[in-house]
This record gives sequence, C-alpha cells and structure tokens, in this order.
Amino acid sequence: MKNQINTIPQTDSRINLLAVFDDTASKLLSTIALFNEQQINITLSDDSWTAGQIAEHVFKSASQLIPVLNGAGKPAERDPAEKVKMIKDLFLDFEAKFKSAPNILPSNPPHNKSEAIASLQTAISQVREVINSRDLYVICTDLVVPFFGELTRLEWLYLICYHTQKHIHQLKNIGQSL
Repeated sequence: MKNQINTIPQTDSRINLLAVFDDTASKLLSTIALFNEQQINITLSDDSWTAGQIAEHVFKSASQLIPVLNGAGKPAERDPAEKVKMIKDLFLDFEAKFKSAPNILPSNPPHNKSEAIASLQTAISQVREVINSRDLYVICTDLVVPFFGELTRLEWLYLICYHTQKHIHQLKNIGQSL
C-alpha cells in the first residue's frame, strides 16, 4: 500500500484544485454581486440566514482555517486525497442541513455588500496562497474534524471549496425567491 501513496504528482493535484477553487471563488463573488444592499439583508424565514450572513459565514469559515492550513503537519501515510469524495458527497448533498460551529456563526444583519465582498476577496487570496505555496499532501495536525478525522491540506482545501459551493447553492435559492 505504501508504494501507492502520493502517486499523483503534487503539481497535478495543485492544478486540479486551483481550477475548482478559482471557479468556486468566481461563482461566489458573482452570485453575491447579484444582490443589492437591501436584498443582502433579507431573510426568507425565521430559521434561515440572509445572503450577507452566508457571505460572513463563508468568510469566517475560510479565514479560521488559514492558521490550520499554515500550521503543523505530518506526512500522510495514506492517499492524500482519500477523503475528498466523502467531503464532496456530504457538502454537495443540498438536502442535508448542518448546524454551524459557534465560532463561524454570522452576526445579525445588517451586512454591507461591499464589505462582505472585500472580506471574501481577502480570504480567497489567502487560500489561493496556501494552494500555491504549501505541501498539499501533509496532514494538518492543528485541527481534527470529528466526522472526518485528520485531513490533509489537500482535503481541507477541497472542504473549503465544497462548503462554499453548498452556500452558493443557498445564495442562488435566496436570489430566486426575492
């Protein structure tokens, strides 16, 4: 089994990840841009977030992972992409509802559209820097997710992408309902 570990060159993994990440980031920003200042603060129901709250949540989620992505790591003694499909399947199940971790819950409205976009652009830049400069195949040891266990930097980065894609789907639904 050990000879099968890391069989995909990291350059190929980086190129593939960057394509998914850049497409996701572009869709996130363009979707938020469709909301006006009033619409970004409209909630559709008592148990849903506004577009501004979703933007803040995505920003907080990605931003709080930057230290984990730049933190301590250890060599992966498994396929560094082993959990990507499981992460994708979980987050892209648009019927599934999750409870947010308290540290990434958004604040109450109102939210400012231009501030939300600027914050997201900062987080996007920071994540892109990690993708371009760090070893994607190490396991990040500063945070372990109960359901997934230890994740490689590659898996964490895909988690950011798929988590964001889930929220883009929500943003599009809000936009269609306004």
